[in-house]
Amino acid sequence: MSPKKFGVLVSLLLLASSALAACSSGSGKPSGSAATVAPSGSAAASASVQPKETERKKIKISIFNPGLRPDAPHVPKEKDPIMQMIEKKLNVDIELIFAPEQTEAKLNALIASGDTPDLISTTRGSAIKYYEQGSIATLDDYLKKTPTLMNYYSKDRWLQMTYKGKTIGVPNIEDVTGKNGYWIRNDWLQKLNLKPPTTTGELLNVMKAFTLNDPDGNGKNDTYGFIGGLTKDGLFALGLDKLFWLFGVYPGMVDVQNNQIVFHNTDPRMKEALAYVNTIISEKYIDPDWVTDNIFSTHDDKMFQGKSGIIIHDWRRMEPAYQEKMKQMGGSVPDWVTIDPPKGPRGDQWLDLDVFQSNIWSVSKKAAADPEKAQRIVEMLEYMYTDKDIYPLMAWGIKDIGWKEVNGKPVQTDKFDAQEIWWVKHWAFVRRGDDPVYFAATNPKTLEYWSLNKKYMHPNNVKPFLVPDPNDTLTADRDKYMNEMLLKFVTGKEPLANWDSYVKTLQDKFKLDGLLANYARQLKEQGILK
Repeated sequence: MSPKKFGVLVSLLLLASSALAACSSGSGKPSGSAATVAPSGSAAASASVQPKETERKKIKISIFNPGLRPDAPHVPKEKDPIMQMIEKKLNVDIELIFAPEQTEAKLNALIASGDTPDLISTTRGSAIKYYEQGSIATLDDYLKKTPTLMNYYSKDRWLQMTYKGKTIGVPNIEDVTGKNGYWIRNDWLQKLNLKPPTTTGELLNVMKAFTLNDPDGNGKNDTYGFIGGLTKDGLFALGLDKLFWLFGVYPGMVDVQNNQIVFHNTDPRMKEALAYVNTIISEKYIDPDWVTDNIFSTHDDKMFQGKSGIIIHDWRRMEPAYQEKMKQMGGSVPDWVTIDPPKGPRGDQWLDLDVFQSNIWSVSKKAAADPEKAQRIVEMLEYMYTDKDIYPLMAWGIKDIGWKEVNGKPVQTDKFDAQEIWWVKHWAFVRRGDDPVYFAATNPKTLEYWSLNKKYMHPNNVKPFLVPDPNDTLTADRDKYMNEMLLKFVTGKEPLANWDSYVKTLQDKFKLDGLLANYARQLKEQGILK
């Protein structure tokens, strides 16, 4: 062989060796960031060439997802551009385990059989159970390498992903905060020469006037000041429960104030709230069907029928579809407007609890046995939730079918919720709780109503962290006693003069101090109580 040919051969062998070393390194940029390509011939290019995402080892990832649209199966992979994008970007092979019915039972069966899915969509409570069983992994080390994902959520949201000081999941579906607000008949206010109520006293006076002063002018005693309801288990619901917040308490609520546990069911403010609700009920300012009004559809009907003047209800209730129902059921569209919640005697003006991130993605211990696989799963979540290109497809559907761009902004099309693209909604878990495209208003004032409601959300960073003690044999009986007594107080079947006796029974018979000691232990472990 000539010296010239030998030199060429050596150069080729060195080049091949360099390429093999690069391929075997397994390094690469984290998901969501593009690999840097240096100009040809530059010093950086000759020093090292970063491999592309697809040059990393392909990893198979099984995803257990209950599904956001149970009546819509997933489409085959070859017809799913969203899955194709994810697989190509992360160099993964996704297996979807779809469980729209008996979700937890199916997941438990998989875990028991040793076929635990790699990535699991579940709730925080279930995740804690699986963590205690040794079925899911902690993610703190992996999250350190996905700063974009970490910065995507607030510190409070990440705190809600922790248990005993360890991060056991990544936020999944965001709930919507500020759904319900105070709706009032503005036309009735004007007819009776009243102003929107700003205090609990004024609210009571308006309820009274709406009940007794014939605000609809038909000469009949057929109107009521307020609409509320009970659950089938006898719990305050459908707006009746929200009145308690005007006194700074809520049935069953546990809070921390000044580093002390506050148990709302025995707090003196609860007694005041019960007296207030008792007045509304005893004076018959509430729709008389409140005892049997226990489902959302009947609550809707009460608003549509137009015989009550105040209702705490969904922020979208004046959109065109609902206005049409008002015409059909009540004969006209009343002038319903949203108002700020009235202030209570101590200035409390809460409307509802802020949402708690109960939906969670957990990574199985089985998957985490391979650290590279666990890291790739977390990178995949970072990509799905934060990448600007894939988010619109996952959150809103296929472009130019479910949504389109108009003047540079995304807007819904009339096929946004069309049946043929329902399958897309299984990917919609990335959608933010305040996504403007999903909540596109067909009534221009809808977003205004929503913005008002969101101002009055009570922090929700205590009660959801509490897990029932499995060794507490009094839990069910204690809860039943409290719920029954609160209902008896508001209906007058139990006089509020017996309040102290009620509290003493909780302490003596139902061991309330032991319950609160258990709560204190858990809240100290969580870092909420010092």
